Amino acid sequence: MSGNSSIGPVKKDFNPYIYNPCQEAEMDFMLKKTLLYLLLVFATRAEAQNCTALGQNPSTAFPVCGDQKFIQHSVPICGNRVIPGPTCNTFGDGPHNDKNPYWYKFTCYKAGTLGFQITPLTLAEDYDWQLFDITGKNPDNVYTDRSMYVAMNWTAEFGVTGASSAGTSLDVCGGPRQPLFSKMPELIVGHEYLLLISHFSNSQSGYELSFGGGTAEIIDPVLPEITSLKYDCASYSIGIKLSKKVLCSSLAVDGSDFVLSAGAPAILSARGVTCSNGFDLDSVTLFLAGPPAPGTHVVTVRNGSDANTLLNVCNKQMLAGGNMGFSVPVYPAPRMATLKALPCGPDEVVLEFPDPIRCSSVAADGSDFTITGPAGVTIVSATTVCAANDLTNTVTLKLSGHIITAGNYTLSLTGSVLSECHIPSLPGGQAVFSIPPQPPVLLRGIPLQGCEPVAVKIGLSIPVRCSSIAADGSDFTIRGARPVTISGATGICNAAGLADSVELRFNAPVQTGGRYEVLTALGTDGNTLLSECWQPAAIGQITAFNAADTVNADFTFDLAFNCKLTTASFHHHGRNNVNTWSWLMDGADPFNIQHPVKIYDSFGAKAVTLVVSNGVCSARKDTTITITSELSADFSVDYGPYCPLEAVHPVDHSTGNIVRWTWDYGNNAVASGKEAVPMRYFPQFRDQDYTIRLIVENDKNCRDTAEHKIKAARSCYVEIPSAFSPNNDGVNDYFYPINAYKVTNLRLAVYTRSGQLIFETYNWQKRWDGKINGSPADVGTYAWMLEYTDQLGEKVQKKGTVVLVR
Repeated sequence: MSGNSSIGPVKKDFNPYIYNPCQEAEMDFMLKKTLLYLLLVFATRAEAQNCTALGQNPSTAFPVCGDQKFIQHSVPICGNRVIPGPTCNTFGDGPHNDKNPYWYKFTCYKAGTLGFQITPLTLAEDYDWQLFDITGKNPDNVYTDRSMYVAMNWTAEFGVTGASSAGTSLDVCGGPRQPLFSKMPELIVGHEYLLLISHFSNSQSGYELSFGGGTAEIIDPVLPEITSLKYDCASYSIGIKLSKKVLCSSLAVDGSDFVLSAGAPAILSARGVTCSNGFDLDSVTLFLAGPPAPGTHVVTVRNGSDANTLLNVCNKQMLAGGNMGFSVPVYPAPRMATLKALPCGPDEVVLEFPDPIRCSSVAADGSDFTITGPAGVTIVSATTVCAANDLTNTVTLKLSGHIITAGNYTLSLTGSVLSECHIPSLPGGQAVFSIPPQPPVLLRGIPLQGCEPVAVKIGLSIPVRCSSIAADGSDFTIRGARPVTISGATGICNAAGLADSVELRFNAPVQTGGRYEVLTALGTDGNTLLSECWQPAAIGQITAFNAADTVNADFTFDLAFNCKLTTASFHHHGRNNVNTWSWLMDGADPFNIQHPVKIYDSFGAKAVTLVVSNGVCSARKDTTITITSELSADFSVDYGPYCPLEAVHPVDHSTGNIVRWTWDYGNNAVASGKEAVPMRYFPQFRDQDYTIRLIVENDKNCRDTAEHKIKAARSCYVEIPSAFSPNNDGVNDYFYPINAYKVTNLRLAVYTRSGQLIFETYNWQKRWDGKINGSPADVGTYAWMLEYTDQLGEKVQKKGTVVLVR
């Protein structure tokens, strides 16, 4: 059993309840084979890996010949890929896998049957095989192309296997008791075949492979010979094509299997074109000591240092003395290069050769070339972009600087470069180019500046390279009415890194009016401004701008008082060429003169705004002035309330040169003098407000009046009403202590007849509105308790009842 993934069904004629010695033997065999299979499957899964040795993949199969016996002493453990083939339904069969495989290839030279035998070196091991027709197909397709199948034998039996006259079927499936030999397949003349030998047993013991017993011929009767030759001038090599494949092992690596005609360079070595990943070849490359001379040369086959010519797979030698000629032409010298289109102000030139040249023949220091012209530039290096074969068509010459001087220049090949065939270039090759005149970098005007400029923008006649602008602004200097220091410079750059203007920044605003000149200079970066074509701006160029004086809106004012009117006179100095004034008084009353006059008929804080300008600079000042009268009536007095017999004491605070005071107390009492007379009030029917008025007069007969109100109480004796009616008629709607103006520490509490607290206050002006928890209380009698401290500091406690009526 080999290559199986399942045990398969038990045979139908096996009855476990009837003893049969043959069936018992078969069951015992199947049990042993099953256990062995499971062990091998697990081992294979644990150890199998990709096959990498030559012969273990279809594309690297061993070439074999029908008259040879092939011995494989050891079989590496690898593989296990599924091999497609006929459908099998035998007991114990499963997928067929190329476990621990080796592959063999051969060609049918005479149609007939193929007989062969695989003899394990350890007979108690399981070897399987499958045959494929690979004619015109990729050998690796055996894993996917079912049509390539020819014959197979995947029996689970141990021992010698193969194809012979004893076989009865081309398709021997896996499983126990399957025959070890298959029927001999029919081969087709000219077809190529692959034979897979798969070692199912999990060991590395090998096998012998021999052919015989069939009628097909797999021995090539025709010996190989040379069919074509080709000389490669680049590698000094000769490519030889053979009519048949030969063994790689028969090729002498020193090339001694071949000899060149007299006068040709010696053969240094030989290499089989496909020998790095196979066993046979049909192409050989001979490497020579140097180039053959132009003309015809002959390659002749001979016995090499290995004592044979090339051998085919049946160990048949090419005939010594077989030969073929080849021609070596006269190879031309490389032609002089042309120049690739140059940018303006180039610091390198690119040579494009019409024929490939060898990179190794170009001196890295550029000494193969020279350049002459109006500018004193030199070549400092040469670089190439080379292919793997050391060939290029392009050489880049780096120059000592940019060419900015107009005129004609000549690039000469004064050294020598080699062609692909190692032919040196002819001396005297030249390439001519011209550098046209370039416009200079000139400073343009500076736009009109505003007030206190901190930067200026300088226009340029042509764009300059942003990289040439010194960041510290040292490409420029500035002079003028006052010293100005340049702190930085920035180009107004586009995506190409070019700027048509430069912004200069100052370390402080320019506040002094006058003319200022900007001059070009040599920057700290070692250059002036450079154009796109590397033309430097001339040092000392001048452009200018005018700055205006700064202004301020500070002003002064004078105040003149005349009783109720105040005259304010405002003054601005008008310095730094101020020629416009815009005044605004209290948000209105605009004036446009230098010295306006404003008359105020009221006192207090007054807003004043002034905006001035000299045509360039402007300034604004917002301030507040205070208009005060020379006479002001004022006094202070407590509002009260005042109890009967309690005196009111007004205190005068009037200002000014006062000569007369008149007090009017609002109760028909009048007094004179700075000190007010203490006054008592006795309202008859209710609490009452009184207005106290003070009139003052100064020495200029100007008068001013101040007024304050006071409250006088009819009585300050605390009283509690015996009844109230909270019906919102505006009369007796609330219950509270009356006249409690002067008491302190007051507490009023109201209770139901059952003693429940329903109202409480510590403020005599907070009144009970006859409601309990927001709902009208029942009509009836309620108890109350009042506590307070009177004017003399005595604590008073009162209690009683009140009747609520509606």
